[in-house]
Amino acid sequence: MLKVDFLSPPLKRGGADGGSQAALSALFQMHGGQLVRTAVLLTRDDGLAEEVVQEAFLGLQRRWLRKGPPESPEAYLRTSVVNGCRSALRRRTVAARAKVVHPVPEASALLREEQAQVLGALDGLPRRQREVVVLRFYLGLDDQEIAAALGVSRGTVSSTISRALRSLAELLRGQE
Repeated sequence: MLKVDFLSPPLKRGGADGGSQAALSALFQMHGGQLVRTAVLLTRDDGLAEEVVQEAFLGLQRRWLRKGPPESPEAYLRTSVVNGCRSALRRRTVAARAKVVHPVPEASALLREEQAQVLGALDGLPRRQREVVVLRFYLGLDDQEIAAALGVSRGTVSSTISRALRSLAELLRGQE
């Protein structure tokens, strides 16, 4: 389980103080679990998801120490988690090509059959489509927030969601 231990050293530089440590801890308490679940949906690996989220919070802490808090810490964390998942999946792909095998726990075995089918279909989507579906329907972000998190235009988000939903429907019909 994720720990808040990385926030325990006192924050001093860059105008950060005990109040900022408390703010970071509060952010972790409010958003840590949701960010881990988001990362699990993107990576399909519980341990990797926790690592990605911890790195996102450490990145936020470093940024906070240097420059103070970002305008929207939640958006900063979401973007960091999505980018961290992308990097982790790239590393996994490179490792697979190099014949390095890393076992991935099969989380869908614990889920109901319907959820497993949806998650399986989600795995069949291209990376960008999977990201927009998770950010829209799991986190409930609007097109503008998704665009900011992924670094794309709002129109790209809209068209990608449309394509993703058509693809999901086709994949789910194929499973019947």
